[in-house]
Amino acid sequence: ILKSAQHTDLLTFRALCQRYLARPAIQRQTVYLWKSQMLISRYLPRYGDSPIATITPAMLEQYREEQRADGLAVATRNRHLALLKHVFSFAVQEDWLEKNPCKRVKMEKENNARDRILTAEEFDTLQAHSSPHLQAVNLVAYHTGMRRGEILGLRWDRVDFRKGFVRLKAEDTKTNEGRIIPMTPELTALFRCKYKVRRLHEDHVFLGEAGKPLQSTKTAFKAACRRAGIEGFRFHDFRHTALSNMRRAGIDHLTIMKMSGHKTMEVFKRYNSFSEADLQESAKKLTLLLTLARRPLEESQANSL
Repeated sequence: ILKSAQHTDLLTFRALCQRYLARPAIQRQTVYLWKSQMLISRYLPRYGDSPIATITPAMLEQYREEQRADGLAVATRNRHLALLKHVFSFAVQEDWLEKNPCKRVKMEKENNARDRILTAEEFDTLQAHSSPHLQAVNLVAYHTGMRRGEILGLRWDRVDFRKGFVRLKAEDTKTNEGRIIPMTPELTALFRCKYKVRRLHEDHVFLGEAGKPLQSTKTAFKAACRRAGIEGFRFHDFRHTALSNMRRAGIDHLTIMKMSGHKTMEVFKRYNSFSEADLQESAKKLTLLLTLARRPLEESQANSL
């Protein structure tokens, strides 16, 4: 029997979205603002006044066809569908709906793999053309492969100086699962430096010039790449770069997946137990690789003097 069955047929998509966005667990997510904007700008105008029980898979397929005709990328269409699935799953969980209408709408196959990796020389050049605020964000991405939203949303209680980890909680990540990321000595030094000058009233690690949490680095990052002469590199490519560096450093792929949050291997789901000692050892290996990669550059600069 559905909860408040006599009113279920009258619950509109607008009311469902309001209840979904009001959930503390959703509001803590780094993608909360994006979710709110997508629902308000794209889906409320279309389904807002419709009772949720009347929204069918065919209606959702039709809208996706329109998105495809408008030239929306496959990955973007999939992200939109994933959002709707989550909203309707909430309705099913609360017994306001018997079945999720998105369940019969399949994700489209994506073919957007990229192989752009930033070299050690390119990274140093990018840093030289970045503002101090952007340099710090870039460094975290380069060493850890953390997503931009995870970095900008990072709070001080997630930084474990004693054991040398960044401990992300479920609400911090795209996959809604927490993970532990070891810090290299260079990252530890960065965080300690920022901690000394932190604002006591603000628990976010990365703040802008006005002392408020950084909301975006997209414009600054594009400008820095342009000044540095770096082409075809997006911020998300830092993730690929970091994971490739970890692999080259000899870190096994299961440990890398544990740190990055990737879940593409079924076997990984069954063998997902890692000791903190394993993760700390991986940070040492990565530090060695990055140091060796920079050494020829430093020697070349010294010889040119």
